[in-house]
Amino acid sequence: MNKAQEISQKLMEWYGENKRILPFRDIDNPYFTWVSEIMLQQTQVDTAIPYFNRFIKRFETPCDLANASSDEVLKYWEGLGYYRRAHHLHETAKIICEDHKGVFPSDLATIESFKGIGRYIARAIHSIAFNQPSPAVDGNVIRVMSRLLAYDKDLTKPANQKEIEQAVEEMIHHQTPRDFTQALMEIGAMVCQKQPKCEICPLKEDCKAYQSNTQSSYPNLPKKTKITNHNFHVFVVGNHQKAFLIKRPPNGLLANLYTFPQYEMPLEDALLLFEKTYDVKVASHQALFELNHVFSHQTWHLTVHQLTLNKAKSLALESLSDFPYAIAKAHLNIIDRL
Repeated sequence: MNKAQEISQKLMEWYGENKRILPFRDIDNPYFTWVSEIMLQQTQVDTAIPYFNRFIKRFETPCDLANASSDEVLKYWEGLGYYRRAHHLHETAKIICEDHKGVFPSDLATIESFKGIGRYIARAIHSIAFNQPSPAVDGNVIRVMSRLLAYDKDLTKPANQKEIEQAVEEMIHHQTPRDFTQALMEIGAMVCQKQPKCEICPLKEDCKAYQSNTQSSYPNLPKKTKITNHNFHVFVVGNHQKAFLIKRPPNGLLANLYTFPQYEMPLEDALLLFEKTYDVKVASHQALFELNHVFSHQTWHLTVHQLTLNKAKSLALESLSDFPYAIAKAHLNIIDRL
């Protein structure tokens, strides 16, 4: 047994004793695996679980999802954020239903060709759902492997990520590759965290970073994305029970989601544009509070105002407690504070 196989064996033994019971684990359903992997992008497991359970209860098959309206799919995603994931799920479900007779394909190249499924998710599905020895490298795996190997190259570069992938491929436990893939992800999530719990790690004697006490140096992921800041005035007409909402355009950030009207311009200009757009007159306005909402590439700084309109004109108010369409998470946060 070589070194890679020894590490794999230790990992598999640890996983057998310590793995979490999750609703999308140990199920023989590629569609469910796909949905869970998409949800777990940018989302913690504990947050994703109730969304996953609710989503698959309503959309039990790819064709159930394909035949639903975009508004309904977004409603079941409401609050999970990164709504582009839901749009991609819906689009891909239509392809699976129409071109693959509702059966999720097992071919790796076909899986990777679907919108919203990149290299990592394709290999995770291929390994977990179809028990194939495909090396799936996500953030957790990069953290584990870079510390094990003391791999100090820039891991934002695809060529270096592929070197990590090759190292994983050498370790894969071929009897049960789906368990190996999940074990490597699991130890990254539970033990080899940003602040690692090395004292309980079954791989510490094999870990070069642990041996040299350099765990904090790995992985090497220099930040290159510039975060932009945007300042908006948000106008609330109504209250926490009923308020005026608008639907965003079908493209761009938060496509097809509902929000309060918001404007990236000086307040007086925003008020004038609001009046012109909705043919109303603002009798008074009051700043209520400020809050920030962080996306992966930008931060919204929201100043929320309560508007009172001239009674000669009115707007249709929607019930917020049972609104049938998806409201953007940033504006759900506003509703919580009204």
